[in-house]
Amino acid sequence: MDINLRVAALRQWMTAHQIGAFVVPTMDPHNSEYVPDRWKCREWISGFTGSAGTAVVTFDDARLWTDSRYWLQASEQLRETPFSLMREGEDTDINSWLKTWQKTNEGAVISFAADMMTPELYAELFASVEADASSEDPFNLLWENRPAMPLSPAEILTEEVAGESAACKLQRLIEWLNGEGASDHLLVAELSEVCWLLNLRGDDIPFNPYLIAFLEVRTSGHHSLYIYKEQVNEEVAQYLKELNVEVRPYEEGLELQKAAMKQEPVASPITFWRSIKNEAEQNGFREAHVRDGVAMVRFLCWLDHQDLSEGKITEITVDQVLTAFRAEQNGFKGLSFETIAAYGPHGAIVHYEATPETDVPLEPRSLLLLDSGGHFDCGTTDITRTIALGTLTEEEKRVYTLVLKGHLQLGHLHFPDGTTGLQLDTPARMAMWREGYDFGHGTGHGVGHRLGVHEGPCQIRKNLRGCTTIPFHAGQTMTDEPGIYVPGKFGVRIENTILSVEDRTTDFGHFLQFEQLTLCPYDLRPVILDMLTPEEKSWINAYHNRVCEVLSPLLATEEERTWLAEATKAI
Repeated sequence: MDINLRVAALRQWMTAHQIGAFVVPTMDPHNSEYVPDRWKCREWISGFTGSAGTAVVTFDDARLWTDSRYWLQASEQLRETPFSLMREGEDTDINSWLKTWQKTNEGAVISFAADMMTPELYAELFASVEADASSEDPFNLLWENRPAMPLSPAEILTEEVAGESAACKLQRLIEWLNGEGASDHLLVAELSEVCWLLNLRGDDIPFNPYLIAFLEVRTSGHHSLYIYKEQVNEEVAQYLKELNVEVRPYEEGLELQKAAMKQEPVASPITFWRSIKNEAEQNGFREAHVRDGVAMVRFLCWLDHQDLSEGKITEITVDQVLTAFRAEQNGFKGLSFETIAAYGPHGAIVHYEATPETDVPLEPRSLLLLDSGGHFDCGTTDITRTIALGTLTEEEKRVYTLVLKGHLQLGHLHFPDGTTGLQLDTPARMAMWREGYDFGHGTGHGVGHRLGVHEGPCQIRKNLRGCTTIPFHAGQTMTDEPGIYVPGKFGVRIENTILSVEDRTTDFGHFLQFEQLTLCPYDLRPVILDMLTPEEKSWINAYHNRVCEVLSPLLATEEERTWLAEATKAI
């Protein structure tokens, strides 16, 4: 069925149910970053495959809103469909458009499927309009062979790995509800929070080790986990019983969320608690990055020994080979996000992902931007290295050096406890600002412990947002990833995962610094050494000495050890 027929079928269903406008966001009931196939209804109805966007269908109009990352892609994919592209930040926003539409069509109903909406998104989309969930999900009827619910088995994360028992976490939340929370219960819908609270993991969400479930925590001490019972084996059932957690049907949790749709979302403390990693979690991160570092070094050695003039190594090859090296490591649980292997001009596309249609061979010139990561049984990794493949232009070298300087300045910062992400952002940009360069994405995001690789609540970025005003404390895992992207030419990004740790206490306050968790050499071939300060050179040398010391004994061959020794040679 093509897009025109799908929209026509939806309009027929809307007529039968007396609905004037139907809103289809990119959403599951849990606000997941990666939406399971079952809930990719916006993609199904519009044909637009980007990861962010909201479609609105009326009797005589169809619109799709998405951000600037996807304007070009959306304009191409929406061609010859009923949908018009609405550019977020330039065109009328959804709420204003719906408000105008509702005034023009007095009495017409705006609706949506309840399982593709959260209270937070409801408040954002419908701030000044009336909208209600439909009595049924039209995609269950219209989408032939709609993907089934993912039903992976629940896995218990041992207290040794988690560092705190689920019983202690639940008691913390009960005490919060009895005090600041001022409520006798809390429905937890975000999957990372459900899994963190119960020390459970699963495989229901692409790249995220989550179970699809709701958790209702009550001050009475008797709680409910709304999940498909097929996912709970006898061991997990007994574990939950000991926590006073009753297993209930998933649909009951969905109904509870639907009932709370128009209520003010509760500001849960779980997100912040989860961001402060305990000693066991910190040690797990360290071990995960040792294993990941071995995989990265083995890959980089392999790549350096390939003859790129033959045109046989492509972006997709890079992804496949690096994934294979990671999979050989103990406790590997899968990728933490889709690998970005972007060669030459593709590197200027911030969230580029190679497809069979866009895949290009690497050549012995220019730069390869490689952003990747993995989940291990002890922690999660996220690393970017930009790699020189041969002859470079002066512009490529200069830009690379500016990005490296920014990365080093942020990573070696000493700062007072309570400093915000807005304040921490500036050191990463100072060198490039002096040269007239900048970048639009954030400089750092939180990283979950065997949870999502993108984790809140803190972020490091230049924009004044709620996430950039949250104070930093010891124990938070973040990324340090400045970049510069030259359209049509190349891109550079360098990223380590870092941990905020204690520095010292002086008469002027309590100070923190960052520990480098990532263990992998920087490519120094593009560096203009005269642009580095003596301090920056010493930072690189100290880091490379540690990388070589830790990883060399763990490598598989003498060739790999020789490569690492050369890559980490003092400058």
